[in-house]
Amino acid sequence: MVSAIVLVSMLFFTNPASLGPVGILVFFVTVYITMLGVMATIIRAFMKVVYRKIEADWKEYAYAAVLAFWPVMILFFTSAGVSNMLVSVVGSTIFVALDMFLIKKV
Repeated sequence: MVSAIVLVSMLFFTNPASLGPVGILVFFVTVYITMLGVMATIIRAFMKVVYRKIEADWKEYAYAAVLAFWPVMILFFTSAGVSNMLVSVVGSTIFVALDMFLIKKV
């Protein structure tokens, strides 16, 4: 919740030129933390409904961590100058799919 407030305040009250490199790093970290909270909540609700599990184990949190990195990777590609949005989405989706496969095999 705090990271979402910091993220919204950064979006409305600053610009990238005034932030500098550390500010941009803080922006990406707050996007990741916000998405991690959202993904953990969604996965926890999914596990309660589908598998009737009360507590989540480490795999659910690992899935949430990998899924939370997907929008951050798209932002990385966009800020690095990849002009084709399809390449950004497909590249980050392949990375997330490989990570999900690796977590499932562990």
